[in-house]
Amino acid sequence: MRLRLWHQLFLLNALLVVAALAGVLLVQQQAFRRGLVDYLNALDRQRATAVAGVLARHYRDVGNWESLRQRPRVWLALVGAGLEREGIAPGGDGPPAGEEQPPPPRADDPPPRAPERLAPQDDFPPRRPARPPPPAERPPPRRPGGMDLPARLILLDLQGAHVGGGGVLEHADFDVPIDVDGRVVGHLKLTPLPRLRGEEDVAFVRHQTGIAAAAGGVALVLALLASVALGARLLRPLQHVTDGARRLAAGDFTARVAAGDGEIGALAHDFNRLALALDQASQARRQWIADISHELRTPLAILRGEIHALEDGIRPYTPAAIASLRVETERLGALIDDLYQLALADVGALAYRLEPLDLGELLRDAAAGHAALLRERGLDLQLHLPDEAMPIEGDAQRLSQLWDNLLANAARYSDAGGCVRVQAQRLRASWLIHVDDTPPGVAEADLPHLFERLFRSDTSRSRSSGGAGLGLAICKSIVAAHAGSIVAAPSPLGGLRISVELPSGRACA
Repeated sequence: MRLRLWHQLFLLNALLVVAALAGVLLVQQQAFRRGLVDYLNALDRQRATAVAGVLARHYRDVGNWESLRQRPRVWLALVGAGLEREGIAPGGDGPPAGEEQPPPPRADDPPPRAPERLAPQDDFPPRRPARPPPPAERPPPRRPGGMDLPARLILLDLQGAHVGGGGVLEHADFDVPIDVDGRVVGHLKLTPLPRLRGEEDVAFVRHQTGIAAAAGGVALVLALLASVALGARLLRPLQHVTDGARRLAAGDFTARVAAGDGEIGALAHDFNRLALALDQASQARRQWIADISHELRTPLAILRGEIHALEDGIRPYTPAAIASLRVETERLGALIDDLYQLALADVGALAYRLEPLDLGELLRDAAAGHAALLRERGLDLQLHLPDEAMPIEGDAQRLSQLWDNLLANAARYSDAGGCVRVQAQRLRASWLIHVDDTPPGVAEADLPHLFERLFRSDTSRSRSSGGAGLGLAICKSIVAAHAGSIVAAPSPLGGLRISVELPSGRACA
């Protein structure tokens, strides 16, 4: 079964959270155990220092360590006395905590006397009931650790000989010199605690581990809930985009989605732009088909009418009638040729043979070819070209078609008595050519649409004077094929200015 994106995000987040929590808990527990062991060892060092003080007083009273070698219980009693100062009940065979410790024996103490024989009970007067003992003081709170400290202490004399204790000398890392009146008489060494041993300490660690695990479980649940909420928030707009894409695929180009913020909002905005572009393209396609049908129907209707008139004898079969048929046929052929060229340009099949050319020569040839037409329309032709050569890389046939279309367009839409001016200038790495004509001009609102197919600035113009509206569209495709640009703007002469910029090339051989 293929997982949905929501499930994939949820599982990925869950795995990441579980891995992160497990890693944090593992590191935290290891660090906690190590820190607790270090803390207990630090406390044991303090206790060892206290025990060393008790041993120093014993040495001051006795004067040697022999009593400790011969009587291990004395060693345990002294260690217990030192631990009681730190609030620790000694382990091993020593007396329990809270009971009074017997004073350590001295070398010059007399031997203990045998207990005297007690008199019979009847020889003594009756005793009054003994008063209850005073309540024992509550022992101070026990500090953590220290339960097996006597087993990890070792006492050495100045010669390094063992005096007391059960610690491992090789593992001892803490040394307390035993100082008596400014003289070191021995060394008390401590073997560190390698790990937790006391039941209470281990229970404390387990309790802390349970708390950390419970907190991690709560954090995991909260993270998963947040992942669910975040996934729903992220995927809801994506689902809208998916639904909109399905509507587009079904041909509904009016589909739109709500655009929010962030990357998904940008995706929704781009989707709306795509839908708008497709909608406009669909409308343009429908308009294109309608316009082409209309453009083709007009000359065909004229031809059909004239042929029927000739067949019915309404119009005599004369050379003038034949000439009229030829004009309409040529107009229809020109329209079909223009449509064919635009179709080739759209699919990239329009062939261009680029070679070094002199742009000035092409402009002069085009001007000479339209001079007669311009004179017939009462227009003056002005040509302002640089004296130097104008080298470019281009297709001579297509560029000639470009200038022919521009000059024919200027002649068609300029009133008699005006002029058409062609001027060229060199830019840094290109040539800029302006084709200006005199009134009437073009409304500024129509300027961006002049290069659209079948567009006419004035729909009231007759097709005999206005053409099919494909000439400037063909000019745009030719200029684009030469890596140039073409724009329309109001002319200083009062009409329309068409500006063409073409990259310059190497000089002709």
